[in-house]
Amino acid sequence: MKKYTVREKIPDSADEALRAYPPLVRSLLFYRDIADEKKAREYLLPDYERDLHDPFLMLDMEKAVERIKQAVQKNEKIIVYGDYDCDGIPGSVVLHDFFEKIQYPYFKNYIPHRYAEGYGLQMPAIEQFAKDGVTLVITIDCAITDVAEVARANELGIDTIVTDHHLPIIDPVTGEERLPPAFAVINNKRRGEKYPFTMLCGAATAFKLVQGLLLRPLPTWNIASGWEKWLLDMVGTSTVADMVPLYGENRALAHFGLKVLRKSPRLGLQELLRKMNVAQHALTEDDIGFSIAPRINAASRIADPIDGFNLLSTRDADSAITLSTHLESINQRRKGLVAAMIKEAKGKLAERTMRDVIVIGNTEWFPGLVGLAANTLMEEMERPVFVWGRRGTTVIKGSCRSPGNINVVELMTLAADAFIDFGGHAVSGGFSVDNERIHFLENALLTAYGRVEKKE
Repeated sequence: MKKYTVREKIPDSADEALRAYPPLVRSLLFYRDIADEKKAREYLLPDYERDLHDPFLMLDMEKAVERIKQAVQKNEKIIVYGDYDCDGIPGSVVLHDFFEKIQYPYFKNYIPHRYAEGYGLQMPAIEQFAKDGVTLVITIDCAITDVAEVARANELGIDTIVTDHHLPIIDPVTGEERLPPAFAVINNKRRGEKYPFTMLCGAATAFKLVQGLLLRPLPTWNIASGWEKWLLDMVGTSTVADMVPLYGENRALAHFGLKVLRKSPRLGLQELLRKMNVAQHALTEDDIGFSIAPRINAASRIADPIDGFNLLSTRDADSAITLSTHLESINQRRKGLVAAMIKEAKGKLAERTMRDVIVIGNTEWFPGLVGLAANTLMEEMERPVFVWGRRGTTVIKGSCRSPGNINVVELMTLAADAFIDFGGHAVSGGFSVDNERIHFLENALLTAYGRVEKKE
């Protein structure tokens, strides 16, 4: 059972500096590294103009904006290639709405199928894009590690603009950063990045790209100043759903995103809220995290992720009703499957010796659900957990979670030979493994665990 300790009383200097607030609030602020009145006001009272930074401070932003403008002027075929979760899907809607707003007809949204294709840019999709005459691909919430796929796109005459917020590959031997050879890479976790905030989610990164485009528009666009704020319903949804830290720019995006969500004209969102018995005007961050996001994510976990995208982007009332009913149904099924998976996993682990890293799976488990199980098991076992499945696909795929003592991307990098591919964040990630090698994965990770840097 987890042990809890009461934090020490905050220093007198911080207590005095924050005296305008009740004692509990002072303590909460101090332990969020806020120890003066100015920072407290900024934290508690987000300001859109103050807290959102110039998108052109980001590396490659200027290149990306000019390339998209060139594509629009030349009527090039554009693919907006988004990840299949509740960050990539809302982020894809952000770009969709932008292209619709400028009345550009030569673009298409593409959300890869979790099982039939997998995470990130996929070679067969790139080959098909080339056959279809596509000359520009803009990724949303993916592709920072897709070096070979972007190189192949280059060979086929397709430029790629990567927008992502996941960690780039770091060579374990040289320590060098390995970025995909894209036309532009917009990711504020890049080395040498000068942007003042490094914790944006994928949809927020896409929003910065739209901000950049609207700051340097083509003369024919005629978009009213401030229109982009209507996109904050999607950005706020992803900021909460992706569980990025809610301070700085993220806090402003979540704050104003909630305000827009409460007024959002999106028909699919309105229908979904009705089915959940949630009053739109009183929507909270809990409604996003525990109600909206699970239903959007359910589309890719056990069905087709394009349904989640269509729900958020449709302007047809009948489609909104059909799609919201469908997502509500598959979300109910998802709950039952995850509960059964966790019960089975606990039963197996009870018969095993507990090691520093847990690897567990079943070929009948949906890879799209294993992350939910991994999170529950990690919280209970208080150690890194890797959970895998193969149902619906021919390759074993999984998700991993860390309680924060180690970086799972660094851990997987040190055991790179055990994987087909992998990626993610410091405390959560995804991976795929050959069927023949899955039984050696735990030992490979345990060896790597002995070498990886650990935190207290």
